[in-house]
Amino acid sequence: MKRILVCMTGLSPQVVTETLYALVTRKDPFYPDEVWLASSVEGRDLAKKALLERESGHLWRLVRDFSLPLAPKNIHLTPLLGRDGKILPDIRTARDNEDAADGILNLVRKLTADPETTVHVSLSGGRKTMSFYAGYALSLFGRLQDRLSHVLVSPEFEFCPDFFYPARIPGEQRVQNRWGEWMDTFDATVTLAEIPFVHLRSSLPPDLLEGTVGFSESVRLAQKAFQSPELIIDLRQKRIRAGEKVIPLPPTQLAFLAWFARRVLSGLPPIACPKGGVGNEEYAREYLRVYQEIVGEMGGADRTRNNLVNGMEQEFFEQTASKLHEKLARVMGKGGSRPYRIEGTGTRHKTYALTLSSGQIRFGRVLSEGEER
Repeated sequence: MKRILVCMTGLSPQVVTETLYALVTRKDPFYPDEVWLASSVEGRDLAKKALLERESGHLWRLVRDFSLPLAPKNIHLTPLLGRDGKILPDIRTARDNEDAADGILNLVRKLTADPETTVHVSLSGGRKTMSFYAGYALSLFGRLQDRLSHVLVSPEFEFCPDFFYPARIPGEQRVQNRWGEWMDTFDATVTLAEIPFVHLRSSLPPDLLEGTVGFSESVRLAQKAFQSPELIIDLRQKRIRAGEKVIPLPPTQLAFLAWFARRVLSGLPPIACPKGGVGNEEYAREYLRVYQEIVGEMGGADRTRNNLVNGMEQEFFEQTASKLHEKLARVMGKGGSRPYRIEGTGTRHKTYALTLSSGQIRFGRVLSEGEER
């Protein structure tokens, strides 16, 4: 699995080497295959000078000192762009912050899209808002294998511009602290504090995971995903509104969902799936009443009606539910579609129902996106 380190770089490029040092020297070392540095113009220029000069850059010194498997081609200095396409000189205005947020969000989204990667995001470095955006982006898109951290340096070496990481042996490197005192960097302590974060990815719609939605819109969509679910079923237009999503459904699947929705509205209990190759005639009658509302009068060639001539059998019940769930998950994501699924409860004698309450379900017109209300 490819290991990726993501850092925000600003006026203190030291945090990159401090973080990398802490990762590779801890008890369970994390050796990055790639390093991504997000920065403005100011942060980029400092990183180039202090970290990436081929001979004198402190990042390459660290790589040599600890024999790290990190090649120059795998160091990515990623500029944060403004909406005019130019690199942000710095992050000072509200507009700069919005653009930086979009850039950081899209970077984390891209790096977490590959299931064969593990991403470690450092909150150290850059402006405070950059750190916030990085942490929030990982909360949105992070997987179970991803990590978030903050690097901690012993107080006497804080705010020391010449300190980048501890020396391997005593006397190898001395630096002056902010009071002008000389110190041996071998004595420095650099540790990594891992920060737990809430994983929201499984509940987000696919278009948020796969697109290039900006930060503010991502926050809005994430909030919508966690609002109380509501289902509106439009039999005439053959579509539903599940939360914020308008989803067209084939008549067979729409009738199945509407059948269970009406059972909830009528206060009826969950039902068992037909078993043993015996069709359930009552299920078939209830289902076909809804199905006929959708498609109109059925001729003798109607495939769905013909499948239910001997009642509703296990294969029809399970396959229709499965196709419905797949369609919902494609549009809403697995987590986002869960409230609208026909869920089974129990173990030995499993029964099935739509778990929404009657107050969360209604039948009526569903406007397509772009239609005026």
